[in-house]
This record gives sequence, structure tokens and C-alpha cells, in this order.
Amino acid sequence: MKSTFFRIVTFIISFGHCVGFGQNQTLSKKLTQIHSKSNLPGFAVAIIKNEKVVFEEGFGFADLKSKTPYSLNAIQPVGSVSKTLIGFALMKAVDLGYFTLETDINELLPFKVKSPHFPNSKIKIKDLATHTSGLLDNETIYLKTYSVGEKPKESLNDFLKEYYVENGKYYSDNNFVKAEPGKMYNYSNIGAALAAYIVELKSKTPFDVFTQKYIFEPLSMNQTHWFYDSEKSKNYATLYEVNKPETPEMISFLNADNSVKTYSCVTYPDGSLKTSVADLTKYLLEMMKGYSGRSDLLSQQSYKTLFEKQFSEENPPLNLDKKEPNRGVFWAYNRRGYIFHTGGDLGVSAFVRFHPVTKNGLIILINTQLEGSNNEKPVESFLKIVTEIEQFMEK
Repeated sequence: MKSTFFRIVTFIISFGHCVGFGQNQTLSKKLTQIHSKSNLPGFAVAIIKNEKVVFEEGFGFADLKSKTPYSLNAIQPVGSVSKTLIGFALMKAVDLGYFTLETDINELLPFKVKSPHFPNSKIKIKDLATHTSGLLDNETIYLKTYSVGEKPKESLNDFLKEYYVENGKYYSDNNFVKAEPGKMYNYSNIGAALAAYIVELKSKTPFDVFTQKYIFEPLSMNQTHWFYDSEKSKNYATLYEVNKPETPEMISFLNADNSVKTYSCVTYPDGSLKTSVADLTKYLLEMMKGYSGRSDLLSQQSYKTLFEKQFSEENPPLNLDKKEPNRGVFWAYNRRGYIFHTGGDLGVSAFVRFHPVTKNGLIILINTQLEGSNNEKPVESFLKIVTEIEQFMEK
């Protein structure tokens, strides 16, 4: 269900240069008006200028039935924004001496991952981190990683082994791109989960525990976690589908009122992070500090590598979107220089960006997804939100 969507909205959210700010009250009023005319359940926004939060507010509802406001502390999944945590974890593992980005993944795994099309080619950690590994999401299989319930029904280890190892129950030639590793860009959720699994193996620590130790606890991200947490669930935003369901599988995840049932995903590191705008702001500010060499969560060299453009501009990989001409380590660059990531999943939309020169940043979380059939209204509302934010930032 997670995808590389938002091609239009990714471009819109990533344009512009921030040169000043208007009145917060005016922006708040305009965003409230947009929400009142939209079919978005709720959303929250945080705006950063020169590494300082200058605007943060929630709009609409975390739960429509109870009319619970969508606050800065409302918790929801953030889809593929989760992958930036995999990037951080990889660089922390490098700092700890577990491997380098040039390490062959088959030197680290308890099973071999070989493309049937290029069986003698190495797949490096770097290839996983930049979506150039030659590993592909087989959508028919990937949909099966989702299930209704609080916990995945299969372990990450078991799924990856069955997916990538020949004769595994999920194995297929269609799990691999017909291109040599490092040569072609193909966004892969399962490949990202494989990178997280490697961190788990080498650290001998479950990935969720690893990120808790090295990210959430140091940053006091007390609301942030990976799996359903009954103690935190009182702050969960209810997720909704406002678009027409596209598949029978999607329909099975919905209640009669189009709220989304509690669900989980086997490949959880690729998109199941649950957090709030309040916590995500702490994380983004720390990443911005790290880019500028002022965070000690990673070494300065690892922060440099995390955000460094990994592709040669003269010889980029095939199939690379011109709107996103380069990648860091699980971070994307757009052609105007923003470092960003988007996230979408069932009932989820998330957007995080910062500009390395202006040091301005933006976070938007919405408790519905924009992708889907008959999605003109939510997309139009979202674009209006972004337009108002950009105008606010330009004053």
C-alpha cells in the first residue's frame, strides 16, 4: 500500500524559498477555512525558520465521531517518512563499526540475496539506501504484508527469507529488476526493510529497540513508537479513507464509516512509524542541526554521508525521476535543493522537508491518504494548504 506517490504534490510542497513570515493568526484562520471546505478529517502543521519553530497548529479532527481535535500530540503513522529513520540507523551502525555503505549485504545476512538476472553482482548497503539495489516490490506479495490487527502475523526475518531466497514461498523472478545493482533506480519498500533488518542483525537488537535507544530516547520523542501501544492509543488519530477504495483488499481494512481498522505490516520499518507533529518536529530540528554539524547523535562524517548526494549528476542511475534528481541515505533531494521525504499509506499522508541553505523546514501530517480513485477534492485541499503556507513563508 505504501508507494512512491505524490509526484504532483511532492513537486508542489518542495518549491519556493522562504524569506519572511506573516501573522500566525492569519495563517491559522486561512487553514481553518480550507479545512472547513475540505473532506480532510484533520491535519497538523509545523513550520521552521532558521532552525526555529515559528508556527505549529492542528486543524480538524483526530476522530470525527467524538469530534476530538487533531492536536500537535495526535499520533498517527507517517508512511515512508519512516525510511529516514532507517537512514539514521544505518549511519549509526556505521559509527558503531558494524559495516560501511560499501559492504556487500551477503557478507552480513544469514541467507543469500542474489538477483537471478545478475547472480554474480554485489548488492551494497548503499544500493539499498538509494533504491538502486535491483530489488523490486512484487505488489501481489507486498499487499500480503499488511493485516488487520495490532501485530504483524509474520516475523521480518521469515518474510525476507521467503521473499528473497530461491524456493521461498514468496520468491519470484518478479522480485528483482532486470538491471545490475547500482545501475537503475526502483523504489523498494521491501528493500528498505532489508536494510533495517541488517541493522537488527549486526546490533543484535530488534530494530524498534535500536531506534528507541539511539533516536527516540535522546530526543525525548516520548510519543513515538513502531507497534500498537495500548498506553499511547488514547492519543491515536483515527485514520480514514476519503477516496474510493481501489481494491477488495483496501475495502477489507475499512469500517462502515470509512475509518480504517487497526492494521500492521510485516515490513514495519519501511512505513509503520507512529508519531506526532510535536515529536516529528524534534526529529527534523535534530536532522537540520546534524546537517550543520551541531548534533552529536551521529558523527559529523556520518551526518555528512546521510545527506550527501549519492548519485553522480553526470551519470545518474536509470529510471530516476527528474523532479527528484538525487538521493541521500534514504532522504530525497528535489531539483530546488530541498531534502525531503513523503509518506502515504492506508489512511495516512505525511510530508517532511528542510532546505540546507535557508534552514527552513516544514512538516504536515494528515489522517487520510491523498492517493486513490476520485481523489480530486483532498488533493485540491492539500494544494491550497501548501499554497497558504508558502505565501506565509514568503512575507
